[in-house]
Amino acid sequence: MTASNAIRPGAGWGFYRGAGVILTAFGLYAVLSIVHMRTVAATIGMEAYLGDGERLPASLLLVSQASKAAALLAAIWLWLARRPSIGWASLGLRPAPPLWLVAGSAIGLAFVPAGLLIVKAVIAVMPAWAGFTGAAFAFADPASLWVSAAYLLMTIAITPFAEEVFFRGFLFQWMTGHRPVWLAALMSSAMFGAMHILPPQAINAALLALVLVWLLRASGSLWPGILAHAVNNAAGLLLGAAAAAGRLPDWLTPPG
Repeated sequence: MTASNAIRPGAGWGFYRGAGVILTAFGLYAVLSIVHMRTVAATIGMEAYLGDGERLPASLLLVSQASKAAALLAAIWLWLARRPSIGWASLGLRPAPPLWLVAGSAIGLAFVPAGLLIVKAVIAVMPAWAGFTGAAFAFADPASLWVSAAYLLMTIAITPFAEEVFFRGFLFQWMTGHRPVWLAALMSSAMFGAMHILPPQAINAALLALVLVWLLRASGSLWPGILAHAVNNAAGLLLGAAAAAGRLPDWLTPPG
């Protein structure tokens, strides 16, 4: 496989411009989340919205995913609009050789059982974290089928694109302009993991992020990483649904 590696350290982002992108993204996400929760509280109420089941409602997960994707992409777009000479291609949105796309898909799929082993190892060390490993999403009843379908689309397609553009295309590359590559990889991956909040998932996501950084560096394109991320999310959802239905062997069932 030959890489079209034309990644430039810093990708044209100055220190303060990059810091502005980060503050804009997390500020927008906070505002969107607050508006969502206040709207719910003023209409049906939080108790009715959250329900009494073991899992969060698909509508809450959908809005949360959509808010995050919108905030990450909007922050990039707003700052790129002020400096169009940087361009989206500098973030890694350039064509990738087909073999790298195949490699990305294979890596995303392989990291599902690998990630499960990582989570099990974390739980073995920290048993109290077992309660964080249950599937957050269950395929809903037909009455809310459109919400479930929208959540699946968001998780499998839109969120992987938004997160790769922001965390690898922007954040990692911006950091490489101001820190050594290894430190930029660790810092951006740790921030990506922290976005997943729950400790076992956060550790798993941070380790996956390091692999996605390697894909970007090796291929010179974000697309293999986007594909790896999408395949990993899709396979993870299917695995979680099968585990919740009791259709998997113990070694493929998340602890909890």
